[in-house]
Amino acid sequence: MEHRVFLGYSKNPADTSQEILHAETVINKSGFAETHTWEATPVTGRLIIETVLHAIDDSTICLFDVTTLSENVLFEVGYAFSQQKHIVLSVQKSATSYHDWRSFDIFSTIGCIFYESGSELAAKFMTGIQAASEKTLWDDVSQTLDRYVRNSIFYVPTYHTSEAERNLRRMVGREMDLGTKVTIADPAEQGSAPLAWYVNAVYTSAATLLQMSGETHDRNRLHNARTAFIAGLARGLGRPLMVVVDDEYQGPVDYKDMLYTYHNKRKLSERLKQWLEKAFQTWNEEGATENKSPTPKIELATELKDLKFGDYVAENESDTLDEYFVETAEYEAVLRESSVVFVGRKGMGKSANMIRASQVLRDDKRNLVCLIRPTNYDLDGLVSVMESMGGDGSQSFLVESFWRFLLYSEISLSAVSAAERLPAGISDGTPISQLKNYLSQNDISDEFSVRLEKAIENVRSALEADSQGNSIQRHRERIAQVLQSNIVGNLRRLLGDALRDRHRVALLVDSLDSAWTKSGQLRSQAVLLVGLLGAVSRIAEDFQKENNRLRSVNVTIGVFLRSDIYDEVIKEAREPDKINTKRIDWNQPELLKRVMDERYLSARPTGTSPEELWQRFFCTEVDGTSTLDYILSTILPRPRDLVFFCKAAVLNAANARHSVVEVGDIREAEKTYSNFAVDALLVEYGSTIGNLEDVIYEFTGSEETLPRSEVLDLILSVPGIGDENAAEECLEGLLKISFLGVEVRSGEFSYPDRADDLRKAKILARKSARREKREERYQVHAAYRRFLETVPSQ
Repeated sequence: MEHRVFLGYSKNPADTSQEILHAETVINKSGFAETHTWEATPVTGRLIIETVLHAIDDSTICLFDVTTLSENVLFEVGYAFSQQKHIVLSVQKSATSYHDWRSFDIFSTIGCIFYESGSELAAKFMTGIQAASEKTLWDDVSQTLDRYVRNSIFYVPTYHTSEAERNLRRMVGREMDLGTKVTIADPAEQGSAPLAWYVNAVYTSAATLLQMSGETHDRNRLHNARTAFIAGLARGLGRPLMVVVDDEYQGPVDYKDMLYTYHNKRKLSERLKQWLEKAFQTWNEEGATENKSPTPKIELATELKDLKFGDYVAENESDTLDEYFVETAEYEAVLRESSVVFVGRKGMGKSANMIRASQVLRDDKRNLVCLIRPTNYDLDGLVSVMESMGGDGSQSFLVESFWRFLLYSEISLSAVSAAERLPAGISDGTPISQLKNYLSQNDISDEFSVRLEKAIENVRSALEADSQGNSIQRHRERIAQVLQSNIVGNLRRLLGDALRDRHRVALLVDSLDSAWTKSGQLRSQAVLLVGLLGAVSRIAEDFQKENNRLRSVNVTIGVFLRSDIYDEVIKEAREPDKINTKRIDWNQPELLKRVMDERYLSARPTGTSPEELWQRFFCTEVDGTSTLDYILSTILPRPRDLVFFCKAAVLNAANARHSVVEVGDIREAEKTYSNFAVDALLVEYGSTIGNLEDVIYEFTGSEETLPRSEVLDLILSVPGIGDENAAEECLEGLLKISFLGVEVRSGEFSYPDRADDLRKAKILARKSARREKREERYQVHAAYRRFLETVPSQ
């Protein structure tokens, strides 16, 4: 008997575990293999997880049942995968389990046994093993691993904004400021990633930092399942592992001793510091270098292994972005405009524009660049303070005061920090020294998010304690007192003296959508951001003033905002036409193609033609269409999506030992990408469109093109959408996010991504339907069809 099989499964529900135990009996009786379950593993006083992992080490094949997405089981899957075991996954058939399997997209390209009975599971398992090759899943994925990076962290935050999550993000941000390389798998920023991406992130990092989500948090089950797998992978690869949880988390028993429960910011900071010091010390003592790796990897006998396209998330490639950045008109506007709001969907390149612009502006030593990227700041806290004041004029005064205080203090802190980094440092008696002393005297030193939260709490406490605070004038007096309006004036004067020789002070504000939450306070949140846009313009104007007390400073401010949030924000603006707005889009195929061309050329000899990528490494066509055009017709027109798709296609070809990316590799990449696109859609818009996930899944198996009545029927079948008005509102939302396109002419569908274009498309659709005497028709975007298994319309 040459096969030793480990069976990993959840004890609950009992009917599923009983079927698995029946399968074990069948396999043992057949003589095909010797099976061993985790329940049969003697613990004998040791940690449960240690005995289970030892049993996995002793096996040649591991059968894991992932019907319930058990965190224990997925931790074991990650470990077994890293140990190069043959892995078989199984799911007991049900509508819920199939939905969960499809949602848990980290395994979207891995085969799975769907079964109803233990006998069926045993039969399919034995048949599959007999037909399997000697290669393991690790053999496939490990071929595209990159090099190691010293003093690097792989960090996986949660979907949910909590105190623990905000503080951990800030601590990681400080590590980045100190020069530590950090790769972030931010579900709110990038959605899910393919298996190979997570493997490479853990493999190339010195330490893995994970955060589990509490029971009541958004999408906690999927996040915790994915994170458990990554934890097992890190454990198997021998990477120092820290898993942070809060009091709400009810983790599995098996690896509870690996968890650190968050109690307060100070203790977390101390624990993180000690853990990183030990992790980096161990890493360096082992002598790990970029050319040495303890886990051997298989090299491809093909040039595909040399194709490196960078990360599809700009935040994770800031150190290499300059090598292949595509300059656009919007990017030029960042460099030259005095005050502008850049609007675009996730993946459009807002952060890439900001990162690259900041690099270029900093190259001119006459400039001062201030980056504001607040991590999950407490927007709801500010909203609650604002709403407690009622609908009088105090609200706008509060918002204006908040932003002025925060932005002036941010410029001041950046100015002092830049001066301290100079070889000569800060000399006593100089204007910058006076600014530094003033900040110290007034206890202004915290990062942006912390200052915001302190200001919120101070205003809240002051208004609650003020028994006379009933009038607008009294409210304003208290707000001015708490937010230290005199400090703002003094900072303006000190900044004029300290920055008078600066050619330009560029203030760049990004990641404001990180606090945009699903709540009944969306209008109030929009009011707050309108206040920021107004403050941006007035602050820039304020710094232009010069008199016997104030020196003028050339301050420019760029704000980068998600388009759906901007559409809500602009509704609250009194004079929207006065907000200088630039839309970021990639609707020109040739411009989008340059994204891949530049990434390819950055690693090739000078003089290489960009066409070489498509002529030499990709098949010529797919379904009679050139491969590039086929890919562009499948994806959403965003740099992130194009990079993701191409990387997935190359990985598939590499795993299959192909010398070029073949049609089959494109097909598999389409599946992976479609899964990614759906997940990214749910993450981006789940906070603003109610029941979005259930509505999206309701399109599974439907025709790609549907008349209006059928679309509304699908939406109405979702629990929680009770009437036609709600269904109409949901349909409008699906059009706004380009999940559905509208037929503007016979056979021609439009997927507008801005409000004015959508309005025009709806008018064209209505008139086209009237001319042709039919209902208005809608079409599911090609990006989502493979995941939803839609049927081509006849």
